[in-house]
Amino acid sequence: MPQRRHTTLLFALALAACDQSASQASSLSPSPAPAPAPSPAPAPPSAAPPGRLMPPRPVPTTSPTVRVTMPVEVQLKAIQYMSAMQAPQPGDAPADPAYAQDIAAKLRAIGKPDVVSSGRRIDLVMAKGCDATLPREAIARYTGSSLGAMLAHGVLVVRCADRELQCLQSTRDADDVLCTHK
Repeated sequence: MPQRRHTTLLFALALAACDQSASQASSLSPSPAPAPAPSPAPAPPSAAPPGRLMPPRPVPTTSPTVRVTMPVEVQLKAIQYMSAMQAPQPGDAPADPAYAQDIAAKLRAIGKPDVVSSGRRIDLVMAKGCDATLPREAIARYTGSSLGAMLAHGVLVVRCADRELQCLQSTRDADDVLCTHK
C-alpha cells in the first residue's frame, strides 16, 4: 500500500512538472553552436510521426502496459509520455468541442463519457473492460468515426479507464497506445 501512495504522489508531482515544463520549454532555447553549414540529422526511431515531439516511450508498442511493479523511472516516463500524447502540436487542428460532445454521446452505450480540455480528449469511464484495444474499437463500432476524422476535429486522445487500468489511444497514430495500472 505505501508503494501505491508513493507512485500516486510521484504521478501527481510529475504531471504538475510536465505542465510547468511545457510552458517554460517554449521560452528556452539552446545557445547555437558555431557550424559552417547545418545538415539534417537522422530522426531517432520513435512512435511519433515526423515533426511531432515526443519523450521516449516507456514500454514498446507491442506491450503497451506500465505496471506499478515497474521501476519508478519507467512510471515517470509513462506520465511524461501520456502528457505529451494530449499536448497540442503546431500542426494540430483546433479543438471542436461540439464534435467531441457528439462522439462522447455515442459512447454512452459502453460507459460514462466525458469531454476534457475543450474537446482535446474524450474519457470513457467504465466499471470494467478497459484495455489497449478498447478506445479504437469503441470509436469504430459505436461512433462510425475514425481516429483520423477525430484528429481532423482536434481530438488528440481517447482514454478509457476502469477500476484497474487506464489506456490512452492517440488519434495521431493508431499504434500509439499506452496503458497504466492504477
